[in-house]
Amino acid sequence: MVVEHLKTHPDAEFTATAISRVIGRSSGAIANALATLTEQGIAQQVSPGGRASQGH
Repeated sequence: MVVEHLKTHPDAEFTATAISRVIGRSSGAIANALATLTEQGIAQQVSPGGRASQGH
């Protein structure tokens, strides 16, 4: 679900909380998913401290 959301909005930046509100999952789970997606090269961290991510 996180990947689909990022692909739907490829130029937008999102926090885990913002994505969680849209897809109805916990922000902690989204943060973990974003960390994994970043490691895999699917998402990109775009703010200091890892608070915002974007599809890659």
